[in-house]
Amino acid sequence: MKKAQEEECKGAPAWMATFSDMVTLLMVFFIMILSYSTIELEKFKGAVSSMKGALGILDDMKNKPTPEQRRSIEGRDNFKEQVDKQVKEIKRVLEEEGLSDQVQVEADATGIHVRLGDNIMFDVGKAELKASAFPVLNAVADLVHNKQFKEIFVEGHTDNVPIHTAKYPTNWELSTARALSVVRYLHYVKGIDAAKLAAVGYGEYRPLVPNTTAANRAKNRRVEIYIRYR
Repeated sequence: MKKAQEEECKGAPAWMATFSDMVTLLMVFFIMILSYSTIELEKFKGAVSSMKGALGILDDMKNKPTPEQRRSIEGRDNFKEQVDKQVKEIKRVLEEEGLSDQVQVEADATGIHVRLGDNIMFDVGKAELKASAFPVLNAVADLVHNKQFKEIFVEGHTDNVPIHTAKYPTNWELSTARALSVVRYLHYVKGIDAAKLAAVGYGEYRPLVPNTTAANRAKNRRVEIYIRYR
């Protein structure tokens, strides 16, 4: 029993002193790091403020358009203004001719789109232009005379009622012939550059609406003219 009591009264092991010293040193080390970090933080804040000033100048320079960008923006604005003016002009002609409800005119980023019902363009089953088509086609030609444009693309469309004639075996032939009639008029009568004219016939295969009623079939029988400036 006496031996056990003597063992209990022994001091802490030697390694504890070394461990305590190490912990103390680590604590001092981290305190020093923290104090340096505080100082560096103030320096860092100052540096950030300086950088913000410089970046503000850079942001202003970045937001300010270059001469090339300004010309591009001005070009887009002028293009839109020109197209809007031309759309108004062709709508004016349509109104004078009483054709506003039979012709649709729209503009987008590439140019002007004109959609004409076949009743003002052609007789049933034929591809020869009617007199009522000339004012619209003349207005289209006037839009591009002495102006820069990429091409005029003409599409012919029919409904799904079959046609079986020696001249037009299917709606493909009829729709193509109608598109070609428009192209020929624009070139031979109005003097539009043939290299910038194109015609295609889609027959019944690109309807605007289902061919379920007579009114819908009338909508699908049409000629579409795309004046592309870009």
